[in-house]
Amino acid sequence: MKDPVEILVLERQIIKFYDETYYTFGSSDNNKTYDKFFISGDNNSRMTSQIGIELFEDEKLKSSCLIGATGGRTVIHENSTIISYGGLILCCSNTVFKLTIPDLNLEWKTISDPATCFGIHYLNKDYVVHGELEITRLDKDGKIVWQKSSSDIWTTAEGIDDFSVYDGYILATDWDYFRYKFDYEGNLLDKYKVEHQKIDTNEIDFTKEKAELQDEKQVRMKWWKFW
Repeated sequence: MKDPVEILVLERQIIKFYDETYYTFGSSDNNKTYDKFFISGDNNSRMTSQIGIELFEDEKLKSSCLIGATGGRTVIHENSTIISYGGLILCCSNTVFKLTIPDLNLEWKTISDPATCFGIHYLNKDYVVHGELEITRLDKDGKIVWQKSSSDIWTTAEGIDDFSVYDGYILATDWDYFRYKFDYEGNLLDKYKVEHQKIDTNEIDFTKEKAELQDEKQVRMKWWKFW
C-alpha cells in the first residue's frame, strides 16, 4: 500500500498526494492506477517529476489523476500547493497546474520557469511563483503577467529565507546573496547585499534527522477553505 506524502483537508474533500517518480506509463508493476494523466512537455521524454493525486469526497474516492513535467525535480511541500478559485493549484517541476475540484480535470497549465518552480504564493487575486531562474506573476487564468530574473538563481546555499511575500512587496534572494525588493507590478524597489546565514552544522543534521523520523510516522496535513 503506497502512503501519501501529503494530505489536504477541505470542508468536504480530502486530497492525497503521492510521489510517483518511478511510475511507468503502461506498466502493470505500478503500485497505483489513476483515471487521468496530464503531462507538460514532450510525451516521449522521461518526466522529471510525477505526482499522483486522489480526491475523496464524503470518504469515497471521487477522482484521481497523475501529473508530470520535465525540468528540475520537485516534491510536494508546504509552498507547492494552494487552493484557489475552486481549484487545486500545484507546482510540478517547471510547470504550474490548476485542477478542478472535485473532478480533478485540467483547467490550465503554465510553464512558469525554464528550470524549476520551487513554490507558489497568493498575490492579491493572482499568484507569484518562486522559480529557480524566474520570479513569475500569474493571473487567475494561468497567464504570465511578468517575470523577473537575477544574475544567478533565486535561492541561496542554505535555502533559508530566500523568498517571501509581504503586504505590498516581494523579497527574493539570489545565489550571490543579493536581495531584491519588488512591488506587486514587478518594479524593482531596492537591491542590497545580505549576510550568509550562519547555521550550526550539527543543528542542521539534528533537525534533518528529526524531520526524517517524523516523516516515517505521519504525513503532513493541511486544512484549507476556498476563497
